[in-house]
Amino acid sequence: MKSIGSLISSVFKDLGMEERVKLELMRKEWNNLFNGPLSVHTYPVELKDKELLINVDSPVWLGQLKFFKQDIIGKLHSYNIKEIRFKHGYVYSKAWSSVSSNNPTRYSNAISDSDIRWIDQITTEIEDNELGEAIRKAIRKGMTKACLKLER
Repeated sequence: MKSIGSLISSVFKDLGMEERVKLELMRKEWNNLFNGPLSVHTYPVELKDKELLINVDSPVWLGQLKFFKQDIIGKLHSYNIKEIRFKHGYVYSKAWSSVSSNNPTRYSNAISDSDIRWIDQITTEIEDNELGEAIRKAIRKGMTKACLKLER
């Protein structure tokens, strides 16, 4: 008998969401994975085909991180990252506060229309309508919380 964790993992993989979920988990743990200045000056922004794109907040850090590429990949082994790329870009604040569920207007507008279309697209193949709607709501809620945290 399979565990619930392996079943959920299988569902995410079948829906093409496995890397998106990994990225969100990685974002959540980023400050624990990389202490000190590294976590303050970097942030994971995209994961595709086991390659992680990391935003870096300054050209100086961008140049320095190339020397630590293999060390960073090593720290990300549990996420099955095989390659990383760096680019100069926005790095989100380390001091995120929790999302307030008392603000439904902001909550409903936090994710983009393209994210909503993507969620709808990947969940349309679920034959059980009730299950599909539950998964759709869970993904939207999780992405919305992540987006709200990133905005702060």
